[in-house]
Order: sequence, then structure tokens, then C-alpha cells
Amino acid sequence: MKVKGNYRIFREIFDKSPIGMLYHNKEGKLLDINLVALELLGISQLEGLPDINLFNNPIIPCKKDEITEEGVTEFQIKVDFSNVPDYISLAQNSVLLKVTVSNIDSGYLVQVQESYSPKEAEELLSTEERYRSFFEEDLTGDFIATPEGELIECNPAFAEIYGFISPEEASKSNIVDFNPADWKDLIRHLETRHKIKGRQTTHRRQDGTEIHIVSNVVARVDENGQITQVKGYVFDDTERKEAEEALKRSEEKYHRLFDEDLTGDFIATVEGEILECNPAFAEIYGFSTVEDALKWNISHSNPFDWPYMVTRLKNEGKISGFQSWQRRSDVMRIHVVANMVGIFNDSGDLIQVKGYIFNDTERKQAEDRLESGKKQITHILDSIQDGFMALDNLWNFIYVNRCAADYLGIDADDLLGRNIWDRLPDFVGTIYETSFREAMNQQKVLHFKAPGIHKRSNCFDFSVYPSSEGISIYWRDITK
Repeated sequence: MKVKGNYRIFREIFDKSPIGMLYHNKEGKLLDINLVALELLGISQLEGLPDINLFNNPIIPCKKDEITEEGVTEFQIKVDFSNVPDYISLAQNSVLLKVTVSNIDSGYLVQVQESYSPKEAEELLSTEERYRSFFEEDLTGDFIATPEGELIECNPAFAEIYGFISPEEASKSNIVDFNPADWKDLIRHLETRHKIKGRQTTHRRQDGTEIHIVSNVVARVDENGQITQVKGYVFDDTERKEAEEALKRSEEKYHRLFDEDLTGDFIATVEGEILECNPAFAEIYGFSTVEDALKWNISHSNPFDWPYMVTRLKNEGKISGFQSWQRRSDVMRIHVVANMVGIFNDSGDLIQVKGYIFNDTERKQAEDRLESGKKQITHILDSIQDGFMALDNLWNFIYVNRCAADYLGIDADDLLGRNIWDRLPDFVGTIYETSFREAMNQQKVLHFKAPGIHKRSNCFDFSVYPSSEGISIYWRDITK
């Protein structure tokens, strides 16, 4: 072959080069190849091989236009020898090569060198394919971007998170647009930290929908410490964030209801130690603050009732409307109405008591006063020697004193709540019925005299007093 320049020097370099070298003429025909190239390409012998053309090459595919235009072309290829024609005898199956093709005066000089050993190349390709699969199938949105936010690469999950139909469409966007202020702040932090984990922020998808994301971001920097790329892993956390916000609002709502509830709410241990309570509970038991109430033991309010309630809760699970007289922390006596619920562990053991306490003291005291007054009136009415009874506006007995019961010949308890016309049919059609109805209907006081129902020889003086709720009847024996 003829090569311009010092052929001897060229030949020595060509033969002794640690890099595989091939020499082709201007038409692309292979004119020479060194031993390193033979070994790299796995060709065991040259004899008998047909002509191998650089531009029609089953081993190293090249494009003439690119080489002619650029002068020097570099690329890396995986040579798959399984596609090489049978007439080429090969020593291996595949190899990963770095190829440099130079356009020289007399033709083309091809330099080939193995990027990795055959085993390393195989492992590298396998690893690359595996991680490419992970990248494509990862449910986390993975991306690589410039510091300015231009997307270099992203996976399908990233495209889906931001509302794009494909990674190709997503790659045309700029991640800065999702939240300009956030990206600027992110880059500022990456300049000093280079790695940010668990960053939470709000982004806006390309369709305008707002999403909450959690991301891990890593900066790639050059030898001067300048960021060259930003690699990120983005998770759409919108549903969890919305659930968290809803739970927070719910907790705030119920905590507000708990604090503002006029019922005394508490949670205590089985021994009575207060674990939690609201302001109303503290006030009911005479404490100025919730903190003071939390230092107290509710069993001290009534040492006899608390063990009884705990026993019932163990058996029944809950107690409704339990009434008890108790003592506050300042020893003042109060009457409470309580609803209690037991909290049990997985073994069915009672571990806590949840209670709702209402201070019923005023009502109870009024009820006691009313009951006391009622007993006093009953005692007075029962002690008089004249008959007295009261009927509601439906003609039912609501009170009968002892003298009236004797007059009627019926026990008072048998009359209460019963209708007078059903229970005393002898009154129907008599002056009794006429007078009672007239007083009820016309709301006027009536007086009349009539013989006794059972003692016909006795004469009685009756007085009937109407009210909006019925009538009261008073009579006395006027027999002489």
C-alpha cells in the first residue's frame, strides 16, 4: 500500500500499537489490519476472507458521509458476532468496542479498543438493561434535568405524575414551570448540600391541577463544584397529604368540640388517674385549669361509687345515666349524671375508662325541694278530715287524699291515673258529673250540695276549683 509520509514510521506505529488499527482505502476496502484489531474483532485468520469494506461492514458499521464531513468520528458499539456471515471464523460471541474513524490523505484509519473485558462488557450491558427496566417500571417519577430545569430524561411515572401522555412529551417541558419559586430554592440548597431527601412541596401539573409531591434530589457537579445536572425521584403524595389535612381538620374540629363541650369529658385509668380531660370537667370538679385536674384521681370524688362503676364496666362495657352524689376537689358536694364507656385491650381486659359527666346538682336540689314540698303538701292534705281530690283535663285522677278515698270506698293508689267516669260509673248522670263538667268547661268555681254516694243519709257540701290543668274538688260532711 502507499501512504504519504514516512511509511516505515507509520508501519511501526501501526504494527506495535496497543490499539487495534485497520487501514482502508478511499473506496473503503480493507488494506491492512494489526494483530490487536484481529484479536479484538475475534477473527482467527485472514486467509480466505472475502473483501471487507468499511462502508458495508458486518462488524463495524460506518457511514461515509459522516466521516467525510466530520473528519474524525467516534462511537461505541456492541459487536454482535452472531450476525456475522459464516465465512468469517470468530473466536468470541460479542464485544463492546470504542471506535475512532479518521479521514487521512490516502484513505481511512480505524482505531478500535475494547471498552471493557468481554465479561465486564456483558455484565455492564446486563446491568444497564436491568436498571433501564427499573427506570421504566419504577412507580416513582425519575428524572434528570439541567440546573435550568430542562428535562434531559424522565420515566413514564414522571410523565404520568405531571399529566403528560408519554416521557417524550414530558421531556419537552421545563420542570421550573411546575413551581418556579420552589425550583430556585431547590437549586440554592443543592449548591451547598448536593443531596436533599424527603423534600415536600406543591407543584402544578401541565393541566393546572395542583399536586403535593415528596422528592429526593441529587446534584451532579463538575470539578469546580458547579451543578451540571439535577437527578430526582418524585412521589405524588397528594392523596396522603389530602387525607392528612382532612384528619388534621377533623382532629381540630373534634378537639374544639372536646374543649368547648359543656359536658365534663375525661379518660382515666382503671385506678381513676385522669389521663385527659376538657375544661368543663375541670370546672365541674372545682379545678381552675385542666393541668390541675390531670393531677387528680376521680375515685376520690366517691370512693364507693368508682369501684362499683368499674365492676359494671368490666361486665357490661358501658353505663348510661348513672347518678351519684360526689365531692369536688374543694370538698363541695355535687350531684352528677354520668355516661361511662370501657376501653379494653385485645385480651378483653379493661384498661381505661372514658366518661361524660354532667353537673346535675341544681336540678337535683330543685327536684329534692319539689319532692320535699310535695311530701309536705301530701302530709297536710292527708291530715285534714275533709275529702280532696284532683283531676287533670282528661278526667284522670292525679291526687286523692285519705279522707276522699274513704268516702269513695276505694284505695287511693287504685285511683291514680284512672279515668273518673270509668272508675266511678255511679257519678255519671248525677249532679256530680254536671257540676264537674260545668266547672271544667266554663272555668268557674262551683259550689253544690249532694247526698253521699255510699252514705245516702249524709249530706255533703262540694266546692269545685278549675285551672288550666284540670279541677280540684273539696268536700265536707254537713250532716246535722
